[in-house]
Amino acid sequence: MRTRSSDTVVFTAAAVVYLVAGTVVAFDGVFFGDALSRVQSAAAVLFSRTPALVDIGFVFTPLSTLLELPLVALTPWIPAMSDRALAGVIVSALFMAGAVLQVWRTGADRGLRTSLQVVLTVIFAVNPMVVLYGASGMSEAPFLFAVAWATRRLMRFSRTDDVHDLTAAGIAVALSFLARYDGLVSAAVAGVFVGTVTYLRTRGDRRLARAVTDVVVFTFPVGVAVLVWFGTSWLTTGTLSVQTSGVYGNAAILEASGATGSGVPAATDSLVRILMLAPGLPVLVAVVALLGHRRRSPEMWAPVAVLGAVLVFQVLTAVTGATFGLLRFFLVALLLATVLGMLVPDPVGEVVPRRPGLRPTARGDHPLTGHPVLAATGVVVLALTGTVTTAWGMTSRTYAPQEYALAAATPLASGMDAKDLEDRRAVLRTWGTERRIAGYLDSRDLPEGSVLLDVAFGFPVVLFSRDPSVFTVPSDPDFVTSLDDLWNSGVRYVLTVPPEGRGAQDAVNLRYPTIWEDGAGVATLELDVPNDGVGQPDFRLYRVRENPRG
Repeated sequence: MRTRSSDTVVFTAAAVVYLVAGTVVAFDGVFFGDALSRVQSAAAVLFSRTPALVDIGFVFTPLSTLLELPLVALTPWIPAMSDRALAGVIVSALFMAGAVLQVWRTGADRGLRTSLQVVLTVIFAVNPMVVLYGASGMSEAPFLFAVAWATRRLMRFSRTDDVHDLTAAGIAVALSFLARYDGLVSAAVAGVFVGTVTYLRTRGDRRLARAVTDVVVFTFPVGVAVLVWFGTSWLTTGTLSVQTSGVYGNAAILEASGATGSGVPAATDSLVRILMLAPGLPVLVAVVALLGHRRRSPEMWAPVAVLGAVLVFQVLTAVTGATFGLLRFFLVALLLATVLGMLVPDPVGEVVPRRPGLRPTARGDHPLTGHPVLAATGVVVLALTGTVTTAWGMTSRTYAPQEYALAAATPLASGMDAKDLEDRRAVLRTWGTERRIAGYLDSRDLPEGSVLLDVAFGFPVVLFSRDPSVFTVPSDPDFVTSLDDLWNSGVRYVLTVPPEGRGAQDAVNLRYPTIWEDGAGVATLELDVPNDGVGQPDFRLYRVRENPRG
């Protein structure tokens, strides 16, 4: 079942749930660092000392930050857009609602019974990981929306040969790249899928030409996105990919922290995370492969091409030690399991294309069993099992290091021992120290540019402040000269972090190696701030000397 009214109900209901959840979490002071960083980048574009669009930074892909700009612009009237990161919450909530809508439409395209379509969509929408990342301002929501859209459109294209479906799928994978770099992998593998489908269903001596044409149409949007993004990064920073080679990128963080594994243990951990999110995935892949062979329908392989490619990429990067061991990186497994589950019941009817191509492909009609209710029941049971295992897995500090602490804010807290409970609450307190530092500086009514810091660790202080123009940060054109000549540049305070781990690459520590210990002769200790959160360093605020020593 699909009508405009049902689409509206699905999207609106999901968006409201995620917006409410996100607002509650934000005002409770629980944030993800990447979400805060994106909002801070958007705020820097509008409210820093030297506002410029390049302040969006080039570590993260730009989609979330760009869409947050108009919301962050409301900060003078609605401060929570920035200091509670509500701009990020709104963007992620709407995108995750869009992902739910794509799941709903996939069921409609398949001709599922309304009851099964509703049940599978709801199970996906209320999965704890989907709710969390729809409510947190993270990039998982736009990425999940984009790959869900791409998957659905490629499934349609494999049947309709409609150029509208192909073009929409191309735009979707381009959006997925702008949300997260993983989108490039989806684009590459899906491009092979498009070329193969077109080549196999075309007859005559034009089959290769048609296949190449379809691949070009599909990959053109992502090609433009890649050229514009990496080209802009190179022209602005001198580096094609700051994420892989910049001082704030993943490679630099991994090298400085040494916080990741590799090899067989990393592969095992990755597979465990996938099965936590989608325990029925191996069964569904096997069943869909069997049905795809029986039905001779290429649509069965579209989800594997788009979504399976991301999972394989994540496992490979984990094995090589090029990424972090985080549960959220495998969230696409849940979407893949849901879509594959929708492929199991026998299809009903054919999708009506906007403009059918020359060689549409029939779905085929080979049921898994002679009992459609049994097949549907099995799919629902697997989906529900995934919800249970996901909720359980999110409490594990080993496999869900970014999510496990949330259990301390649920009824599960009553069953925890005192130490475990306090450890989890400490994680939930992360960013509270930075908010207090921002409040302290705000209370002093300091002039523009009078506090210098590196945003690698200090970005939340800038975000939580009422006046971001007070800070001199690395994106400011005069940052280097201000760092060299603090007093004469108008800098009166320097916020420092310990020169260890990632802090060793902090710009202030690189210029003044002993400033954390003794002020390096250029400043005196004003405030020593132990951090009561987790994953963030202690801070020291130094007052700049008018006459440096030595």
